[in-house]
Amino acid sequence: MKILLTNDDGYDHPGIKTLYSELCKNHEVFMMAPDVNKSGFGSALTFLTPLKENKIDKNIYSLDGTPVDCVKTSLNGKSLFELDLANLESENLDLGNNELCPFTPDIVISGINPGPNLGPVFLYSGTVGAAIEGRNLKYPAIAVSVASFEISDYGLAAKTVTSLLENIDDLDLPENSILNLNVPDHNIFPNPEIKITKTFLDSHLIPNEEVMDDFSCLEVGHISLSPIKINTFDEASIKKAGDWLEQF
Repeated sequence: MKILLTNDDGYDHPGIKTLYSELCKNHEVFMMAPDVNKSGFGSALTFLTPLKENKIDKNIYSLDGTPVDCVKTSLNGKSLFELDLANLESENLDLGNNELCPFTPDIVISGINPGPNLGPVFLYSGTVGAAIEGRNLKYPAIAVSVASFEISDYGLAAKTVTSLLENIDDLDLPENSILNLNVPDHNIFPNPEIKITKTFLDSHLIPNEEVMDDFSCLEVGHISLSPIKINTFDEASIKKAGDWLEQF
């Protein structure tokens, strides 16, 4: 598999280094990550100033931009500043003509991030923001976080990702979906199981259903895997807004 790897903590963070080493065992990996910590940048991007990449090693680059900038630059071969804004959403961008990434990626993987990204927090996460930017490739993008800010061993999270990739061909999700993976601290929960969970923007709206929410999953020591569909269209709301507007 051809993988584009990024994060929001910076190219030299131990989380992304561990994941890079693990992924390279069986996959072709191109890594581009921010040159400094960009945590909390969500889906922010740079478009008023040019960006500069720096080659660290073969297929490893840093960028003086956000996590989303890293994905855009890797996929398009150019920063948003350099792209023609009129063609930014064009489906005809040639992803294979890239001066940096030597291949067209099958998937974007973002992480490993220290600290969980659960519930509404995922909106602010640069880790998740980068995954959302890579949602249109062959496979759903994966955002990876560990539920500890103190952890130094990211091995369990990295191996969990590689395990998911082994069977990802059998995963049939709607287009534009991502997977939000949160792994508990293995020092506290040494043998976690993977559970499919739900993520809510408004925690007070969580219904009492059989599917566990991501917060509860981590609290009891399981690995939370939340499929997230990126969709801003709601037919019922369109109709209600139209009916409301007719009253003016």
